[in-house]
Amino acid sequence: MLKAPPGIRPVAIIEEMNRRYPGIYLGARRAMERRIREWRSRYGPEREVIFRQTHEPARTGLSDFIDMADLAITVAGELLNHRLYHTRLVYSGVGRAHVVVGGESYVQLAEGLKNALRALGGAPIQHRSDSLSAAFRNLEDYARADLTTRYDALCAHYGMEPTRNNTGIDHENGSIESSHGLSKTVC
Repeated sequence: MLKAPPGIRPVAIIEEMNRRYPGIYLGARRAMERRIREWRSRYGPEREVIFRQTHEPARTGLSDFIDMADLAITVAGELLNHRLYHTRLVYSGVGRAHVVVGGESYVQLAEGLKNALRALGGAPIQHRSDSLSAAFRNLEDYARADLTTRYDALCAHYGMEPTRNNTGIDHENGSIESSHGLSKTVC
């Protein structure tokens, strides 16, 4: 029964056993739940393993652009095409948002990061961004290399080690992605 439907709940198994063998399994729910949990830990489907991170003060700052189009904000009756450049310190959760009119670019990233570091009163040891794919989109190889060089130089100017998320690995930027919903709610 456990192999066929992997999401089956212990209560459903107990009900089925009581239906097949009336009166035998009455009062065995907790024991059955414990045995099913043990069986699944040994023989159930493999689960993705994620090692929890321990964050240190002043170690890591994250940044990301937040698309605000779904809020349909208007100014003088005109739809405002904008994003927020959001910077956040991982350990404390303190953050800063910068309004960006138009799309993502290196210039917007540099201005937003500069303003955030000034407001936060310093720079973390490490700055992590996503792959900057929107800023890189439609660029020739030489322009991508130039953008990477400028981003690395910006981080060096503030004494930060530049790091990037691996594309498609959502949990790597979770400390900032998780706060995007709050950013949209507060606005």
